[in-house]
Amino acid sequence: MDRVIGPYRAWRASLRSGLQSLAKAGAVAGQGPEDAARAALAEAVRYIEGTLLPASLAEEFTLFPTVDGVLGLTGSCAVLEREHEAMRQMASDLRQVAAAAEKDGDTLAYARYLLPLLFGLYGLARAHLEAEDAVFLPLLDEHLSESQANVLVENSERIASAKAAG
Repeated sequence: MDRVIGPYRAWRASLRSGLQSLAKAGAVAGQGPEDAARAALAEAVRYIEGTLLPASLAEEFTLFPTVDGVLGLTGSCAVLEREHEAMRQMASDLRQVAAAAEKDGDTLAYARYLLPLLFGLYGLARAHLEAEDAVFLPLLDEHLSESQANVLVENSERIASAKAAG
């Protein structure tokens, strides 16, 4: 049971639920029907651009420095920052392929590019989130005060919202 980190865990819930859009788009991109595939792909790209990547940026400015502070280290989250960079690169590739599929009106023709990107992003993001939830949230719950946890949520929301807005 969370002592103080519950609000931050709740904020992260949308990150987990949105992952399903990637799996759904991957499932229909290779099989159709075309309208469903294009809609699912658009939903997945919206999740990535509007939720996943903005939250990742917020983590770099809020969660990671907080973990560094608790541990008394700098750079303790460098591996996770690299995962964020990999997600950004994969998202960029996905946007390009999705745009080409939309222009041609044929996601099936691009399935060999879409599937590894969609399922790869799903796997990377899921493992990343699960690692943070399993390691960082209990650590922070043990060391932060309620007000510090609330500031973590407020700052994360503010940064992610600003990034999502452009």
